[in-house]
Amino acid sequence: MKSKGKSQGTKKIIIIFIISLILLIAGIVLSYFSSAKYVATKAVKGLGQNVIELANSTNKNTGLEENFKVTSTIKVNLQSDYFQALSSLSPDYQVVSNLLSNLSNTETQVTMTQDKQNKKLLINYDTKLSGEPLANVKYLVDNATEYYYIDGLTQNYINNGNNGYFESLNSTTTTKENAEYIIEKITEAASNNIKDEYLSETYEKDSKKITITLTEDDMVEFLNNIIDELKKDSKANQIMTGYDKNFSKAKVTKSDVASLGTVTINIYIDKFIGQIKKYEIKSNDDAITYYEGQNKVIEIRNKDELVTKLDITTNGDKIDIKITDGNNTNIGNLSINKTSTNYDVVANITTEEFSANFGYNSQITNLKQGNSYDSSTIISLDITANDTVLLNGTIEITSTTTNDTAINEDVSNSVLASTVGSTPSDLVMQKIAEIMVRLSS
Repeated sequence: MKSKGKSQGTKKIIIIFIISLILLIAGIVLSYFSSAKYVATKAVKGLGQNVIELANSTNKNTGLEENFKVTSTIKVNLQSDYFQALSSLSPDYQVVSNLLSNLSNTETQVTMTQDKQNKKLLINYDTKLSGEPLANVKYLVDNATEYYYIDGLTQNYINNGNNGYFESLNSTTTTKENAEYIIEKITEAASNNIKDEYLSETYEKDSKKITITLTEDDMVEFLNNIIDELKKDSKANQIMTGYDKNFSKAKVTKSDVASLGTVTINIYIDKFIGQIKKYEIKSNDDAITYYEGQNKVIEIRNKDELVTKLDITTNGDKIDIKITDGNNTNIGNLSINKTSTNYDVVANITTEEFSANFGYNSQITNLKQGNSYDSSTIISLDITANDTVLLNGTIEITSTTTNDTAINEDVSNSVLASTVGSTPSDLVMQKIAEIMVRLSS
């Protein structure tokens, strides 16, 4: 009997020890998984996944994602009673009035053709003002060489050297897959470069607050570390270089982030269950707070005072957003509806002195999978202040997409960019200046 009692006592000690060990391990694990480093990393990765999901939600499977020819016509119809009435009082108002009037007399044709198999890409932008040529710009990638043409500034195509766009878009990858890969790598690099010295943690009521603080110097270092990781990853570097041949020289400087000041990101988690409750980002006097939950909430503050609040309700593919001001007065609504062939956005904001209505509708029709489809997009604007129309009208884009990928541009008379004396960006800016002068006169 004595031996049996001793045995039972030993078992109890062992059981208590095991339970204590389990609780200790659980405590260590819970402590790690709610640590500043873990929460910050989880938040960054979650953001990256949300970006991918958002991009995927707007993708439409037509069978023409990689080899296509899109021919679009853009028509603008904008008016302004306000600038029209004031045009006789000031040259500045006259310039704006002329600009709106001339824009409404333009018609633009944009053609984009991509032939993945033969490694060719052509973008042709051609716009006319009252039937007269205003601008014609072409951008061509032929195999591994890029060319550009700007009417009035270049007589022939300009050979701008090597281009690696199709090197990153081979037979085993798609544009969508490349975009997802870059987002994932940026997210991974951002997670890797959140240093311990950026982090701090405090408690507020039932929340644990993880804070990431980035000074301007920290921001420069953080962003450059991300860029460097993309450069070191062969696939990411290939993709980025395909879109920007000078990616190897990309670098963030302090002047690029000077307007941000010190950026603070706060992540609030429930200290009992470890679930993220809200995010907050502060820069200078401005702050944006995003509340997690079944119904999302975004609050925008300036100097700690509430300016705008967005209450977001999601029901399937429909999103409704109620907009209120700092006094909790309803000032507007925004709704987003989408289907496999239609994307519709309607927004309105109304105050005592100002009202704005915005509409965006994009739809696909006549879809013949892998062969062709039509699409149309209409953007409508109506902005009024003190019973005067500041701006109203529409921008309409109609397009036809086919599987005709033939590109027959003649580059036999092209000249090397080194002989031109100006960079492509300088010539584009010069052309834009010329266009603005014509539109404003």
